[in-house]
Amino acid sequence: MFIVISLMFLGIAAGYCLRNLFSFTYISKTIMVTIYLLLFFLGLDIGLNENIINNLSTLGAQALIISMAATLGTALAALFVFKFFFRKERQWLSGSADNNSIEGNNENNNTSDENKLSGKGNVFKMLQGSFVIVAFCILGIIIGVADVLPDNISGGDIATWVLYMLMIQVGLSIGSDKKLKEILKSVSPKMILLPVATMLGTIIFSALASLVISKWSMADCLAVGCGFGYYSLSSILIADLKTLSYGAQMAAELGTVALIANVIREMVVLLFSPLLYKVFGVFAPICVAGATGMDTSLPIITKVCGKHLAFISIFHAVIVDFSVPLWVSFFAG
Repeated sequence: MFIVISLMFLGIAAGYCLRNLFSFTYISKTIMVTIYLLLFFLGLDIGLNENIINNLSTLGAQALIISMAATLGTALAALFVFKFFFRKERQWLSGSADNNSIEGNNENNNTSDENKLSGKGNVFKMLQGSFVIVAFCILGIIIGVADVLPDNISGGDIATWVLYMLMIQVGLSIGSDKKLKEILKSVSPKMILLPVATMLGTIIFSALASLVISKWSMADCLAVGCGFGYYSLSSILIADLKTLSYGAQMAAELGTVALIANVIREMVVLLFSPLLYKVFGVFAPICVAGATGMDTSLPIITKVCGKHLAFISIFHAVIVDFSVPLWVSFFAG
């Protein structure tokens, strides 16, 4: 996490220093290309994991229930905070988003085409970029299952380097923004309500999800939901903590559920941020993104919600990120 954050702030510093010398209008397109690569290698890693593929139907269904419940609870909590605690800031929060569409269109698009924010126009058009993203992920899964690549190639290892590239580009995009100083001044102490909303919404609705999943206890479902999108750490922690009480096999299965559930949560942000914004308000993509709001989900959040919310997303993600091992250890331990 330290490397990811450091690279992003390095990009911010470089973008700020070079903003008057270079045009960074191309950066939105390179960010989207990098996201496509990242999702391809994520899919490749899933496809190479035989445990996930062999139990995908059963474990996937359980993960889907928990993930959708946690996502819905988080989105509702984000809407509540937006409606009741940010009335004075509502115009600034909703009205200053940049004009880029999810596909990376340039800032000079006509305002009549800004259906990603206003809710007007064709929903399918809003999600065109998302369909491309999921296509790359599916392609990675297919290639991983086909096992056509050399054994020493791991999607996770390559994805780490692609993520580093992505964070530098995100930093350049933020740092080169002409309104950067104004954006920084706008971050208020009330923003602490966002991670609180994310945690409460996830916990309450993950508990409700346990009512329809007979195999796992409420504490198990809460441990899975409290991964907050941090699929690698949460799945490893759960599998390790549950080994003594459940045995290696069941612990591995619950760890796999956590992995799939939190990957789904991340995919929801990448695919449906425009709809989350439209239905649940400007904070919904940030809160649903959870721990991923400072890395993989940040480019989508800044495009849908606006660059002026980038630091709020990072602030929220850092707090949620540090809470993951605490919540997971509490519920799984």
